[in-house]
Amino acid sequence: MTTRETYFKAYMTSDKSQGMFYYSQLMDDVECLRSAGWFDLNQAWHEKNIEIMQKLEKQEGFMFWNCSTECQIWLEKHDDLNTNLIQAFVFVQRDGPYKELEDMKIL
Repeated sequence: MTTRETYFKAYMTSDKSQGMFYYSQLMDDVECLRSAGWFDLNQAWHEKNIEIMQKLEKQEGFMFWNCSTECQIWLEKHDDLNTNLIQAFVFVQRDGPYKELEDMKIL
């Protein structure tokens, strides 16, 4: 799946104004669950959100977005406790934004 396909797959299922994408990354030979932070899910932000996701994909050890088909394939091949953790963190949503959290944004 491309970044754009992954983003819009999640966006099309969302019913809140913000969403958080999770991804998996190999760090020091350990598979880690990471968060991309809160994204505003509206037309004005689509391209910027996709750009941020593409930058994250360039990190060393990036494996896949947890809401992608690549994750599904990985889960089918790995029958261990990590699969339960990854399935729990795919894409979460909230109504927002919240002023106190927006002040903490670095991007």
